[in-house]
Amino acid sequence: MGPAERLGHWISVAGDLLLGAVCPGCGRAGVGLCPGCRAALAAPAPRRARPSPTPPGFPPTVTGGPYDDLMRNLISAHKERQAWLLSSDLGRRLARAVAALLRDVGAGPVYLVPIPSSAAAVRSRGRDATAALAVAAARRLATQRSESVRMVRLLRPVRRLADQSDLTASQRQANLAGAYAVRRPARPRFPGTLVVVDDLVTTGSSLAEATRALTAAGLDVAGAAVLASTVRRHHPPASSAHPVRPDAARGV
Repeated sequence: MGPAERLGHWISVAGDLLLGAVCPGCGRAGVGLCPGCRAALAAPAPRRARPSPTPPGFPPTVTGGPYDDLMRNLISAHKERQAWLLSSDLGRRLARAVAALLRDVGAGPVYLVPIPSSAAAVRSRGRDATAALAVAAARRLATQRSESVRMVRLLRPVRRLADQSDLTASQRQANLAGAYAVRRPARPRFPGTLVVVDDLVTTGSSLAEATRALTAAGLDVAGAAVLASTVRRHHPPASSAHPVRPDAARGV
């Protein structure tokens, strides 16, 4: 078996193990994302996201697109079924959202700060899924900017959180209040721009709490970027409903 054949064999094995030899977006037979799902993943323009009601301290946030069926399948596969081959494709979408957020930010290093996963979640999944997305996005952005871009694990959970899947917005806010702290001393400050990143924004409580913890430690947060945002319950003001300028994320 030659080198090319061996590579193809191991790609097929990885597909069987990680993705069940089907596209994780639509379920069609194949290894990795099918062309249609890859095109759909890249199609939405980054947009400002603001949940309603908005929790106190919610940062300026850009989403890579809506939380539709495709994103539901991909986020679930990446997070719960260890489909790590998706990190690159999802990281590219996250990188576009970060680039759009930073369009008016001056030069300097960029630090992507993932929302922390619990130790139990990391053990059960075998990896910190959000940190993996941040690493992939940082690598993509580093090819587009002259300054360094990297992921930093600045946040840690300080207590056990309740499962948020069935909680209301107010219950999520109470569940997350004071839940995060900075891992390391805030000084010397990071000489650059901090961006909180996550896979999904629903009520905004996680992003607000992460921003609170970072600013309480003396760090400046430019905003947040996420892969997807859930559909709003109320229509946003006209000024916040417009897509971010396409040229802001061009080439990412």
